[in-house]
Amino acid sequence: MAVTVGRGVAFIGAAKLYFILASSAIELALPRILGPFVYGAYGFVAQSVSTLNNVVVTGTIQAVSRQLSADPTRADAVKATGFRLHLFVGLPLALLFCAAAPLVAHFAHDASKTAPLALSAAVVAGYAFYAVLVGAANGARQFHKQAGLDVCFATLRVVAIVGTAALGLGVTWVIGGWVVAVAVILVVALFWVGGPRGARAEPVAPMARFLAGVAFYLVLVNLLLVADMFLLKRLTFEQLQATGSLPVDAARLADGRVGYYRVVQQLARLPYQLMIAVTFVVFPLVSQATFANDRERTREYVRTTMRYSLIFATLIGIVLAVNPASLIDIPFTSDYVIIGGPALTALALGHVALAIFTIGGTILNGAGRTRDAIITAAVTLAATTGGILVLLPRATGDAEALLACAVATGGGMVLGAALTGAMLVRHIGAFLGVKTVARVALAAGAAWAVASVVPATRPVATLAEAALVAAVFLAALVATGELGRAELALVQRVVRRRS
Repeated sequence: MAVTVGRGVAFIGAAKLYFILASSAIELALPRILGPFVYGAYGFVAQSVSTLNNVVVTGTIQAVSRQLSADPTRADAVKATGFRLHLFVGLPLALLFCAAAPLVAHFAHDASKTAPLALSAAVVAGYAFYAVLVGAANGARQFHKQAGLDVCFATLRVVAIVGTAALGLGVTWVIGGWVVAVAVILVVALFWVGGPRGARAEPVAPMARFLAGVAFYLVLVNLLLVADMFLLKRLTFEQLQATGSLPVDAARLADGRVGYYRVVQQLARLPYQLMIAVTFVVFPLVSQATFANDRERTREYVRTTMRYSLIFATLIGIVLAVNPASLIDIPFTSDYVIIGGPALTALALGHVALAIFTIGGTILNGAGRTRDAIITAAVTLAATTGGILVLLPRATGDAEALLACAVATGGGMVLGAALTGAMLVRHIGAFLGVKTVARVALAAGAAWAVASVVPATRPVATLAEAALVAAVFLAALVATGELGRAELALVQRVVRRRS
C-alpha cells in the first residue's frame, strides 16, 4: 500500500510542484506588471470563479474516480456518463454564474467586476468536461497521465495569463487568456486520455447523487478559501466609504488591499497546494477499500496518509512562518513586505491545518461519510467567517487588516483539522498518533528556535536560513524516531518502481 501511495504521490506531487511553480510565475509576474490595484482586481475575479470551478472540478474527479474504482472495466461508459452529466450540470452552472456576475459585483460594491466575472464562466464550462477525463485517469490509477495533464495545463495557463497581462489589455483580457488555455487543455486531454470511444452513457443518477453530496462539502471548503478575501474587499470598501471616500476610490483602494493580501495567500497556501496531490491518490484507494469492506486496510491508508501529510505540510509551513518579511522581500517590493509580512506567519501555519482538514475530508468522502465531512466544513466556515467579522472592523491600516484576516482564517483552519480528526477516529478508528503530533511540534519548535538566532534579511541569507530551518526540522524528526529506516526504505522502493 505504501508503495502505491508513494508512486502516486511521486507522479502527482511532481506535477503539482510544477503547477505551483507555474502558478507562482503568474503570481510573481502579475503584481509587477499590473500593480497592486489591478492585481487585486484580477485576484478578486480569479478567486470568485475558482470558488465554483474548484467544486465542479474536484467533485467531478472524485465522482468519476469512485465509479471507475468500483469497476475498472467500465472506463468508456463512465466517461460517457460524466460527459452526459455535465450537459445538465456543468453547462447550466456556468450559465448561472455568468448571469450572477452582477450580483457578485454588487456584493463587492464594484460594478467594474461584472464583465470579467461573466467571461470567467467559460472556465467553469470547459473545466467540467476536462475533469471527467482527469477523473477517469485517476480512477484507473493512471497517475502519470493525470500528472502530465497538470504539467501541460500549467504551462498553457502561465503563457496565456502573463502574455495577455504583458500586453496591458486589462483584467477582462487576462481572464480571456485563461479561457483559451482551458479550451486547449480540453482538446489535449481528449487525445491523451481518450474519449468514450462510442460507449453509451449509463444513468447519471448515481454519479449525480455522489457529486451533489460531495459538491455541497466542496462549496463549503472553497468558501473557506475565499471568505477572507471576499470580506476584506467588502468591509474595506465600507470602512473607506464611511470615512468619506468616493465609491470609485473606495473600490480601487479595496482592490489594492486585496492585492497585498493575495501575495500573502499565494505563499501561505504552499503546504495546502502540495498536499492536494495526496488527496488525488488516497481517494481511489480509500474508495476501493470501502467497497471491499476492508476496515483494516482503510485504517492503514488513513494513518499513513495523515502522518506523512502532517510532516511535510509542517516542513513547508515552518519555513514560511519563521522569517516571513524576508521571504516576501525576495520577489516583491517593500510595500508588500511592510503590509503583508506580519500576516504570513499566521496564514502559513493555518494552511498546515487546512492541508490536514482537506485530506481528512477527502478520506471521509471516499469512505462514504460525506455528511460528516459537510458538518466539519460548515462549522469551520462559520468559525472563520465569525472571526473575520469580529476582528477585521477593529483593524486600522492595511497591515492590521491583513493580520486580522490571517489570524481569524488560521484559527478556523486549526479548528477544522481538529474536528475532522475527531470524525475520522469515530468512524474509521484512525487519525494522527499523539506521539507523531508531539514530535512534529517539537521539531517545529527546534527549527523556529534556530531561526530566531540566525537572522537573515538579504535574499541569499534568507534562502540559506530556509534550508537550515528545513534541515533542523527533519533532523529533529530523525532524532526523536519519527523518521527512520522505514521511510528511507519506502523512498528506495518508490524510486525502484518508478524506474
